[in-house]
Amino acid sequence: MLVVLLLLLLVVCSFTPGFFIVRRLRWSPMEKICGSIGLSLTLVYLAAWTIYCLNPPGGMAAAYGVSAIAASLGIAERRDIIRLFRSPTVRRPLLGFAFLLGWTLLILSMIRVYSGGAWFGDWTEHFQRCLFFLHHFPLSSPIWGDYQLPARPPLMNVLGAFFMGQTSDAFHIFQVVFTFLNLLVFLPCCLLLPALRGRRGPGTMGPRRGPILILTVLFALSPVVMEACTYAWSKAFTAFFVVLGIAFYLAGWRKNDRTRITAAFVFLTAGALAHYSAGPYCVFVGLHYVLRLFWRRPRKYSELAGIVTACALVASSWFVWSLAAYGAKTTFGSNTTVTSSQQRHSNLLKICANLVDSTVPRLLRKPAAIHEWDQPSQAGFLRDNAFLFDQVNAIFALGLVGGPLVLWLLYRAFRRPPEPGPPDAVERRFFCIAMVPFCFVTGIAVVGERDVWGSAHLTLLPLIVLGLTLLAASFPLPRLVVVALLAGCSIDFFIGVLLQARIESLENTPARTVFAVGIREANRVLEPGGGNQDSLGVKASANWYIKHQYEISAQLIRELAGHQPTDESSARFAARALPLAKLTMAQDVDFWHGWLARHDNQIRFLGDIAVEQPGVSRNTQTSLLVVLFLILMWCLAREVLWRSS
Repeated sequence: MLVVLLLLLLVVCSFTPGFFIVRRLRWSPMEKICGSIGLSLTLVYLAAWTIYCLNPPGGMAAAYGVSAIAASLGIAERRDIIRLFRSPTVRRPLLGFAFLLGWTLLILSMIRVYSGGAWFGDWTEHFQRCLFFLHHFPLSSPIWGDYQLPARPPLMNVLGAFFMGQTSDAFHIFQVVFTFLNLLVFLPCCLLLPALRGRRGPGTMGPRRGPILILTVLFALSPVVMEACTYAWSKAFTAFFVVLGIAFYLAGWRKNDRTRITAAFVFLTAGALAHYSAGPYCVFVGLHYVLRLFWRRPRKYSELAGIVTACALVASSWFVWSLAAYGAKTTFGSNTTVTSSQQRHSNLLKICANLVDSTVPRLLRKPAAIHEWDQPSQAGFLRDNAFLFDQVNAIFALGLVGGPLVLWLLYRAFRRPPEPGPPDAVERRFFCIAMVPFCFVTGIAVVGERDVWGSAHLTLLPLIVLGLTLLAASFPLPRLVVVALLAGCSIDFFIGVLLQARIESLENTPARTVFAVGIREANRVLEPGGGNQDSLGVKASANWYIKHQYEISAQLIRELAGHQPTDESSARFAARALPLAKLTMAQDVDFWHGWLARHDNQIRFLGDIAVEQPGVSRNTQTSLLVVLFLILMWCLAREVLWRSS
């Protein structure tokens, strides 16, 4: 019930404040939907951030007041909202989003331990950041992973704290908030679809309902999109603002509308405050505006002043506070782009190597690398290798067949002569084509780490979802290509989505021990004990241990405190293990400030709660997901094969 109320709160606060402002503008229905969401979340962030900075005695009452205002605006705007939702151009994207939300929450309800490849611990960091803003942790509080607070911008974590404060600070509430916000990237992709479709000549046959259904299926069956939405971090939410900003920039340029262009830069700024990976896209659009568009704009200086003022208002909310609280060195020097680059003798070599590794999968460059993920579980072995084949690669992140197909579409667009039309149309086409290599190179260049498996997951998600949008907009395609794409989507689903969800749904049960409960001392830290034939790899076990280390340490302390060792080996273990367990429990004070003690030292995932419900099991969830997949494939095949033939 609490999750349902949370979703209702998310819908209201994510739409009504912005719609109150844009409803009278001469925007298309989808522009009003997407613009309202982007503006609403920016306004709610500014309100929540103001409440955090002022820290009034009734801080939560102020947050409830913001939500009450949003609900009141919805009631006042109800006729305009009903009129807007009656538009077919709005209903189909919203139905697609509603399906994807249910689909993604089903996957999220299966997850009991995050894992995949070498991914480790990001979910803990973002949860701690939300608690930092929610409970006003001291500024000196360490952030999990040896980060400082300014290493990440705050927008998504402040929003997470805002919604958690009005519902619950439980971990599964945090998961639902982040999943909802991350999935919003689907809507601006729908907004861009008509622009990417271009003109269709007479007699051209295509999907009868348009590409919305195709895009919905591509998103649902994409391992990268589903991982970005269910893994509790801010990459997909950043992509929402980036794609939204690009869509409004192109529309404002085409319609010579300063309001849309100003909104575009505000959205891009908000994206940078969600994650600094939006930086390359902000730079590209900003350079294009200054070098190409600005000089031809009517009243260009007043427009520029409006853009600078609006963006400065949003950006200064974070940077002014951070400079005052932490100083310039920490504010601008604690990000991993800076800290990791300082450890390299040659950043140029690192950038070139990352570009190659993010383009050509490591398993193709070095097939023997498949054994780096050897583990007792064969399913885990397959999952980890497939995970690192698509999640971190710029091409196959678009799908096993979708990636090469999008490359072919980009090559065809580059070689095809421009269609007759106004000069601006040709330049907009060049803008879209030039953005891909610019943002790809700069996006990899700003990555501080060196990763031989690839770095596409860090900064290239906006390009990935734009590639899926281009693919959906490119139908009709030759029948053989469509059949290959359907086969590729099926493989992507079974290995990249279903298998991933099945592995992440694993937990210890009375009948099966996947993660050993025993404790051993290694490198002066407490770690999971030995494994068995069902055990997963080291990183998956490490994620499991992060989830359970506090309850395990608390249990160990209780057992050792009342136990007198009977032999020298037991005494030696107790003498060294007990201080380490107490050191782990001390993290509740240093990192969590008592949150774990208030929650019985447990971090409970939505998947943990779901399986406790009557009639819900891992197999029933899997069966439902497979049935929905078959329905999706039938709808897609009917749309792109039979109706277009």
